[in-house]
Amino acid sequence: MAEAKSIAVTTTPAEGGKGLGLLSLVVGLAAGGAVYAITDYLGAERPAVLPVVLTQTVCVFAAGWLLLAERGRVVSPILPAAIIAAVLAIPTWFFASIDIPPAFDLEMFPAYFWSFIAGPLSFYLMLTIAKSALETGVPPHYPSVFFHGITMPLIGGGAVLFAGLALLLLYAWAALLKQMDVAFFSELFDEPWFILPFLGAIGGLSIAMIRSQQSVLGALRFILLLFSRIAMPIMAVFSVTFLVVLAMRGPDAVLGMEAFMGRPSGVVLFIAFAGMLIFNGVYQNGEGAPPPWWLRISTIIAIAAFPVYAGFAAWALWVRIGDYGLTPPRITGLAMNGLAFAYSIVLIAGLVSEINWKAKRWMAPVASLNTGMAALWLLVLLLISSPMLNSWAISAKSQERILLSNKIAAKDFDFGYLKFRLGKSGEAALARIEEAATGRADAAVIRAGIARARAALSYWEYQNPDLVRPEPEPGDAAIEPPAQDAQPGPMDLELNPDGADVDTPISAGPAGE
Repeated sequence: MAEAKSIAVTTTPAEGGKGLGLLSLVVGLAAGGAVYAITDYLGAERPAVLPVVLTQTVCVFAAGWLLLAERGRVVSPILPAAIIAAVLAIPTWFFASIDIPPAFDLEMFPAYFWSFIAGPLSFYLMLTIAKSALETGVPPHYPSVFFHGITMPLIGGGAVLFAGLALLLLYAWAALLKQMDVAFFSELFDEPWFILPFLGAIGGLSIAMIRSQQSVLGALRFILLLFSRIAMPIMAVFSVTFLVVLAMRGPDAVLGMEAFMGRPSGVVLFIAFAGMLIFNGVYQNGEGAPPPWWLRISTIIAIAAFPVYAGFAAWALWVRIGDYGLTPPRITGLAMNGLAFAYSIVLIAGLVSEINWKAKRWMAPVASLNTGMAALWLLVLLLISSPMLNSWAISAKSQERILLSNKIAAKDFDFGYLKFRLGKSGEAALARIEEAATGRADAAVIRAGIARARAALSYWEYQNPDLVRPEPEPGDAAIEPPAQDAQPGPMDLELNPDGADVDTPISAGPAGE
């Protein structure tokens, strides 16, 4: 009974999406129409900074408003939804406005990380905190934060799934009618002015319909929490195995594993964050009593290994940075590693509280610290994706520093990485390196490397100089001269070898034929 009660502690006084169907339909339809207007009037603008930012802002505002709204509380969520949209627009504007010259293979990891990980995660965290604050005040109570944190992804994912299924059925229906010589609907569904508002309306209506199905959402939450309880003992066994291998064979055994694809710190951090999510699924909203002894001990073992994961990932990352300097992916790795260390403090506080084994609440400090960790995650994700922390500029200065400090020999330094992968910051670093090379013993090698990087038309050409065939300069002879001992051909004979008058007939042969 205690276990079932612990899993079921996910109730909230909110009424879901009841009574919000019409509002959701209208807002979704208006958002789709706005996206069509943006693409129609600004779609040809280059660079496409304004269309991209406006499209994201409209979608984020509409989705945020519908997810924050409740029956009887429709107007008040407008302001937090607008603030969330405005905050997310800043990094998107920064990345969309980057000028990439032709043939430049700029390191786009920061932009991809923002688009697929940091941006959606920031939206999720801000939405969860705002929803909880509207219900419980500021600062939000952790039970509300936990409830909405586990529910929001279910609603958003379901709305995207339903919109995709509706679009698929729409085109299947149009294709069927086209086979029956009715092409009107097929042509209609290809029109952006129709399909974009349609998708917006379906998406908005899906949000309201899914939110109203509290029993279904409750079942999905139960499955997720039950999975966490099943996964926790597995995580504990894996943690013990990892620690034993690390103690017996040393860190080099783990660093040399081919499965890590040369990024051991990233893989270990991924395992650590997966364990963090599983732990929170077991811990839930912080109001329950301790779980059964087998789950409690498994949790203690798993979270005791979390600081080891964070420390190992930091060491592996620091070794790479010490040898090869900073790059945009390594800067992101440092930020994620810092978050892992910060969450280690939360888990250590929970472990210390286990001294009182018979406490009524399980790991009580974790609940209040989790809310602060959500805010810290949001701050770090926004910071590393903002113009304030330009990872290209930081990486260029780091690469410049390891070269000039002789950590990497000039003959082994990748000058092409600065030019082609770090954009304008890399070009500025090349200019500074060229100026600082004066008086150095390796000045000739440095200048030769910089010249080769500037002469290359692409990063591939810089990396493969032996595979690039030089093009002939204008005016070069296209046909090689004949060899000295070559016999003259018919085209090499002079038309008037004896200087005779052009009217003098030339004998064709000894017989005068």
